[in-house]
Amino acid sequence: MKDRFFLAAIGAGALAISACAKTTPVEGAPEPAPSTNTGVATQGGRWSANIQSVTQNTGAVAQTSRDRSYGSATWTLGAGPSLTNMNLVFTYTGSERSLAWAILPGSCGNPALPVVPMSNFPELNIGGGGRAQVTTSLPISLPTSGSYHIDIYRDRRGGTESLVACGNLRYAAG
Repeated sequence: MKDRFFLAAIGAGALAISACAKTTPVEGAPEPAPSTNTGVATQGGRWSANIQSVTQNTGAVAQTSRDRSYGSATWTLGAGPSLTNMNLVFTYTGSERSLAWAILPGSCGNPALPVVPMSNFPELNIGGGGRAQVTTSLPISLPTSGSYHIDIYRDRRGGTESLVACGNLRYAAG
């Protein structure tokens, strides 16, 4: 029991001493070096992509088709350091009236898991003339390096069998 009181007294004394400590800058000392780039945007960089339809199997071994779907996307810094904005415009010639999409690491054709869960990506609702547009915030910091792409799918499962279109994102510093 005495040991516990002794340790508590020592801990309280150390806390009191550290609370009184004060750092004073030394005159003439060099300023601290600014932090190096951590791979996350802090200013006006942006990722952009041109999205094109992909070749799809139609069920028969030798039959494939490619529709004439196309679009563009812009991924920018959002309202906070861990938020980004996505503006996605897509024109679709297929029969589905809503499509799923995701941002994935790597280049088109490389299967990967999305950078955030699929539920964070709102559906693209196809309107008149086959046009869809979505502007949304995503709960992820904007990277400044690496490679990313956008996949657009016929359904929310997001598998390669339902892939409609893809676009490689390219980064440009702001």
